[in-house]
Amino acid sequence: MTPSLSPVSPAWIAEAGASLGFDLTEADAERFARSVNAELDGYAVVDDLAPAGAAESVDVADVHHPSATEDPHNAYITRFTLVDDGADGPLSGLDVAVKDNLAVAGVPMTCGSRVFEGVVPRRNAVVVDRLLAAGARIVGKANMDELAYGPTSETSGFGPVTNPADPTRVAGGSSSGSGAAVAEGSADLALGSDTGGSVRIPASFCGVVGFKPTWGVVPRDGFVDLAPSLDHVGTLARDVETAALGIDVVGGYDPRDPASARASQTGVGTCAAALAAAPDAADLSLGVPDELLADHVSDEVRERFEAAVSTLEAAGATVERVAVPTVADAVYVWNAITNVELAAALRRRSLPLDRPGPHDLARLDATAASQSARGVGFGDVARERALVGAVLLDRYGGRHYTRARNACARIADEFAAALNGHDALVAPTMPVVAPELGAQKPHSYGDDDGLDVPLAFNTRPADLAGVPAVTVPDGGDGLPVGVQFVAGRCEDRTVLQVARTFERVSDT
Repeated sequence: MTPSLSPVSPAWIAEAGASLGFDLTEADAERFARSVNAELDGYAVVDDLAPAGAAESVDVADVHHPSATEDPHNAYITRFTLVDDGADGPLSGLDVAVKDNLAVAGVPMTCGSRVFEGVVPRRNAVVVDRLLAAGARIVGKANMDELAYGPTSETSGFGPVTNPADPTRVAGGSSSGSGAAVAEGSADLALGSDTGGSVRIPASFCGVVGFKPTWGVVPRDGFVDLAPSLDHVGTLARDVETAALGIDVVGGYDPRDPASARASQTGVGTCAAALAAAPDAADLSLGVPDELLADHVSDEVRERFEAAVSTLEAAGATVERVAVPTVADAVYVWNAITNVELAAALRRRSLPLDRPGPHDLARLDATAASQSARGVGFGDVARERALVGAVLLDRYGGRHYTRARNACARIADEFAAALNGHDALVAPTMPVVAPELGAQKPHSYGDDDGLDVPLAFNTRPADLAGVPAVTVPDGGDGLPVGVQFVAGRCEDRTVLQVARTFERVSDT
């Protein structure tokens, strides 16, 4: 029998009540303390009913932190080899890197933070099981910005990831290691997560393909959220076909994530096969949102993007300007949602309150214990952003959060209107090429005139709307520039087909 829970004092009850908005008198606190303490012992039975359990049967070979010689761009937090020798599927022969906010049984899971170095899952994330069943060889856990908050990799507790295209520059974030691993060739496919662009940003900066599906397509059991209402798991690869193949494998319904029921509406599972029917460029109609090609886009990126659009037009595509007006206000819409959800997650010690389970209790218990013991070890960005969320929750009653959630529906409607008559929208993925290491503010970029625009300005709107988006290298010379295509909700196959058409045209 598990020991009884420790009793709480009236002072503790008063403090807890205040955090819930209760104005308790001293007598109230004493009375509730008695009733709460009388009930606490009964909860010991829950521990006895659901012990942490044993680890899954895993055979992870040679788990280690790679040396600089083995990992010149610091793309990995942990290297190892994991393969299901009996599996023979669509990913057979492919090396896959997994972002370190996805659980691999028997391998530390840090979420890019030194706080969680001692957390070792006992069960794979559902997407990891799907990779193994499809024949993939998992080769490591990819480096990332701490708690997935950052666009450059420089908030990682394990050091920044450098860009294979130019090691003096950032790889992008937060799925920084995933982008670098694919670009350097140590992985054929990588999984990342995208809350405000964290798959597409490193893909664009590193010169690879990055695909964020419709929200909910990929189940997130075994995934550590940044902001659950915006988090997407996506794929990075050297080409559209491999990125689509990866989504076909990891996407699809799983009962441990009810949101994944939407996958049945998207055609995920047949995305790679559908690329054979990618349209000719002459059959494409594309819209360029004014708001995503405004003054925040650098001259260098604008010139490269316009050249890419001209290539499509020369091949027969129709391109016209469209509007998604609320995108101009999306900065604080995204901030309100992400910061509040981050603060709420840290307060509840990352308990997955929106998932039905069963859960990896060993991982969750270790995560909660690590945060309680070492939460002071989080970096400044994670702490600052969580404090903003706490202020919005506590001082302002969360009203900005609910209004921001409503604004998401408005942005989704505007995307739908802009897409009316068009196969996809097209815009620069990033407003600048990869910045030099140390040159950036944590989550914005500026110029001598004081311009202060988030690096993720062009990527966040698709997360807010929950629509699929893919970035493809423009094919030009110099530092990588990504071209982003966005389609309507559940039009995942369509946007990948459009991306394949552009890939084909830009390669000629």
